[in-house]
Amino acid sequence: MQLLRRWKDNRIIRIAVLVFLALAAAVSIWQGARNAVEFSQDFQWDAAKALAEGIDPYELSHDSNVSNALPAELAEFYRMFTDRGLKQEMEANQFPSLLMLLFPMTLFDPFLAKVIWLVLNLLFSAGIIILLRKTFFENADIYEYSVVALLMLAGTPYRNQLGVGQHTLFAFFFFMLAVYLDKTDKNSGFVRSILISFCLFVSYFKYTLTGVLALYFLYRKRYKELAVSVAAHVILTEVFALRLGKSFLYMIKAPLDVASNLASEGGIDLGVFIKSPFCYIPAFIIAVLLVIISVKIPENNECLLFSTLVLWSLILTYHRTYDFFVLSAVSAVFCTKDGTAKEESTPAMFTVYAILLAAVYFGLRIFNENTGSKIVVGIIYYSFTVALTYIAVKRGLKGND
Repeated sequence: MQLLRRWKDNRIIRIAVLVFLALAAAVSIWQGARNAVEFSQDFQWDAAKALAEGIDPYELSHDSNVSNALPAELAEFYRMFTDRGLKQEMEANQFPSLLMLLFPMTLFDPFLAKVIWLVLNLLFSAGIIILLRKTFFENADIYEYSVVALLMLAGTPYRNQLGVGQHTLFAFFFFMLAVYLDKTDKNSGFVRSILISFCLFVSYFKYTLTGVLALYFLYRKRYKELAVSVAAHVILTEVFALRLGKSFLYMIKAPLDVASNLASEGGIDLGVFIKSPFCYIPAFIIAVLLVIISVKIPENNECLLFSTLVLWSLILTYHRTYDFFVLSAVSAVFCTKDGTAKEESTPAMFTVYAILLAAVYFGLRIFNENTGSKIVVGIIYYSFTVALTYIAVKRGLKGND
């Protein structure tokens, strides 16, 4: 971040930048919080409530008249929207073992649950910023990291993430907690292993993001923790299958069927540009490549690997642009306190990344995410991602030599 380093040499500019970004972040958080109290339409309180009551949420997701003949609390949830002339339907696109994580929220009435979820998301946001600092940004200059964190909060993706009550903040927080626990020696080996497994288990709530990021733990050789975190979901899926009187296969297929209806509505992911089921072929090939990189890349490349995984996680499968607030974490490849020059942190790479961040965080909003703006941003995004992946592949081929 050479430009930032020149800026921070000037005390007045440094203070002005931080004050401006802090004000922008405050406005963004305030507007996102207001939207969350009013909407939070992606919270999936309704799907979790149905499952908690022993009702199949996947069947209800295919019923356009879902608000009819429902238990009182579910009907109350939909009235929060229909009374204001808004349409809200159940979209249970999460596996039952993930919806289960929202069961505590269903103990509250819908409106109070939305408010509590907002407060939790704000806490998750603070936690993400703290945990990134203690892990991938531990050697970053504090000024540079402050700019990174404030940009994340000020950007449109974060504001929308907060406003629609999405789960990426929740999932990413627990993923980062797993990373932090892996790096700390505060607990015994067994306790730490259990805690990491649990955090990974929870983080899969946004598996389209954290499922890819979890490959980082292949790099860390945490095979047991990965296996336990996945096995727990398999077991709980069978438990819910028995409870609802459905087959195990149905409990896997049903949420994926609901999710597939949204596949063409993403931001700049492969499904949007290819517009065909064949998009899963390159996605699978790239996923295999990422597995190989994660296993082969030598030590002291964790920021490069993490940043590469973040970039691909947002475009391999369906993602709306509100998930792209995690792009700030990619700057880990540029933030080094000693300014060590690496292939991935050249001025050219940083310039492209800075343009990408500005385009995703602010540019798309200016153009209302029209087709042209998404194509331009997509070209920049894919170019930067391929370049960083190329560096990771080269580093992986060298191995530990």
